[in-house]
Amino acid sequence: MITSLLASGLTDMWNTIINLFSFIPNYGWMIVVFTICLKLVLSPLDFWQRKVSRDTAKKQAKLQPEIEKLQKKFGNNRQVLNQKTMELYKREKFNVAGSCVGMLVNLALTLFIFISLFTSLIAISHDKISKQYETLRQTYETSIVQTYGEQYSSTDFKVIEDELYSEAVLQAQTELGQDATEEQINTKAEEIFNQKIASAQTDVLNKYNEIKDSWLWVSSVWRPDTSASSFPDFANYAAMSDLYNSDYYKGLIGENATDEKIAEVKAELEQEYNNITKQVQEKYSGWNGYFILVILAAVVTYLAMTVTQLMQTKKKKDNTQTTQAPQNTAMKVMKYVMPILMIIFTIGYSAAFAIYIVTNSIMSTILSVVFLKILEAIDKKKGDKIEIKNKPDYSR
Repeated sequence: MITSLLASGLTDMWNTIINLFSFIPNYGWMIVVFTICLKLVLSPLDFWQRKVSRDTAKKQAKLQPEIEKLQKKFGNNRQVLNQKTMELYKREKFNVAGSCVGMLVNLALTLFIFISLFTSLIAISHDKISKQYETLRQTYETSIVQTYGEQYSSTDFKVIEDELYSEAVLQAQTELGQDATEEQINTKAEEIFNQKIASAQTDVLNKYNEIKDSWLWVSSVWRPDTSASSFPDFANYAAMSDLYNSDYYKGLIGENATDEKIAEVKAELEQEYNNITKQVQEKYSGWNGYFILVILAAVVTYLAMTVTQLMQTKKKKDNTQTTQAPQNTAMKVMKYVMPILMIIFTIGYSAAFAIYIVTNSIMSTILSVVFLKILEAIDKKKGDKIEIKNKPDYSR
């Protein structure tokens, strides 16, 4: 219960923040601008963490000769070695955990944003698809009533549909004759019925063309940039809208519903969905995208990790450090693991999230290079000199 409320609250929060950019008419570009602004807002924290980490590494490198002397002199006595090392750190005002705090804060914030945005954009995508169908349903109902309301003296589109289908069955029986099987009659009746509601289905298609959220090559940002159809079939719609847990569905089946009743209601809902969206499904049954965002997510993430690794290598050379082999190994592993994770996250979920991933990775790479140039300029201006004050005596 608490987890559900928290997830709902985070979804509402991100939806509200993203909607601050609603002056941009295209949702895909809204995500791009939102991501850029989010990275810029968080960039001071990122810069501070990088600066602290860089300063810590430099000072540690310059203290390394003194630490090595301590290790040679007190290497056999771990307690004394630790005491002398801490005295050196205290005298030089060097906090070993200084960079770790910033790194942990930055990591925690990054993970929070990534996970909460991931779950929120999934929820937003499902909600958008549900609302799109409701809009299409209303368009269909209005069209049916406007076309046949006077003929059948009704404003209830279900009543009108039943009348239209009954007429279609009678027409099919007349056209096929008495020798026709029930299956043949039903098939013909469906054909005649679809002809009668074709204008309403066309209205639905036109409405979807107005409200669908496409972006560049992606037909719908609420569906993956893959071979998945840009408009969901009934099974996908039912899963994304959580239809079978909705009050609407529960009201249709009633309490203590039998298996037969449940199967009947599900079949009716599927038939209604297919009647309303027939032309939409036919037109948008092809690929929603071409895996471009999936590939970009992997490639850009790999490049971002490569840039970070190159910066770490440069920093290592600048600081003449020789103790970062484990970190370098971890970076090499992550350089290949992260792109694979990005493929997993983008191939099965909405293009909206993939757009965020790609834009975020591009911004991270750009900001990393910018931060490096700024830090190098700061070091050059300061002269980057750290001297050991009051050189200690280790003869004791």
